Amino acid sequence: MVETQKSSTALQQIASSDASTICSKCGEKILNVMTADENKVYHPHCFNCSDCGKTLAGGFFYKSKNIKFDESTILSRNSLNEPVRFCETCFKKVAPKCARCQNIIEASSVVWEDKKFHESCFTCVGVDKNGTQCQKPMKDEPVYPLNDKWYCKGCFDKLDTGVSAAARDILSKKCRQCYKEFAPGSLVSEYKGDYYHPTCFICSQCNTSIASKSFYHQSKSDDQRSEAKFLCENCHIQNAQECTECKNKIVSGEAIGFEGKQYHRSCFMCRNCHNEIGTSHFFKTKDGKYLCQNCSIQQQQQQQQ
Repeated sequence: MVETQKSSTALQQIASSDASTICSKCGEKILNVMTADENKVYHPHCFNCSDCGKTLAGGFFYKSKNIKFDESTILSRNSLNEPVRFCETCFKKVAPKCARCQNIIEASSVVWEDKKFHESCFTCVGVDKNGTQCQKPMKDEPVYPLNDKWYCKGCFDKLDTGVSAAARDILSKKCRQCYKEFAPGSLVSEYKGDYYHPTCFICSQCNTSIASKSFYHQSKSDDQRSEAKFLCENCHIQNAQECTECKNKIVSGEAIGFEGKQYHRSCFMCRNCHNEIGTSHFFKTKDGKYLCQNCSIQQQQQQQQ
């Protein structure tokens, strides 16, 4: 996130014929010399440091809309509708400092655990067996802290902590069912990125644990996991729909639905060639039989002869 911007401004001479130039700060006319910033113009003495009041016209300055400051110090000098501007001396007093190198952060920074870092300073501090530092950039990467230091996943796993990076990720989460934490060394069940205690990962119908067992997952969509239902194999069979053709339960595999009836994919077939129709075009005869497109065309041709 950009916090400060180093800018510069130059002095400009006002044309004698232009008497309508108004200072954006004091509202008075500018008669001879002006300075400009962000499409606004100012008297040189009005374009000043928000802290000490020193003019910034004709030189470098720092401006920010994010730096925290004591409003009582600058309200008399700076409009709240404008960026806060500092001369270099005052900027050094209020600018954020990198938690690693302690130097001023002038542009973008990385925030981690309420501390700010230069992007180039926020790197993995892991060291290999040859004494070479990892230095992997950690911006937008998972961070594994230990004793006020930060490591990438690979370097953290090499440390003698007794907990792998993957296990630490799980321990930082909570059970999706009971919302309680996981104890170190305990068993954890995982499904599509959600974690459960084995005693919480149960069939929604008979309440038996389905951890390490075959189960079935029912939900309207992946975005509605709160409505998801887990069923053990027995309960799934009990709830399964019956195939209209073979009268057996549709337990697994894709089901084909037509006119409110359900079929095994292998049962939804052409009554002439016995090939699966699936999602292809088909025709229904007057006596209720289904024909694939090819057989339907052949039948029509035979009837026309």
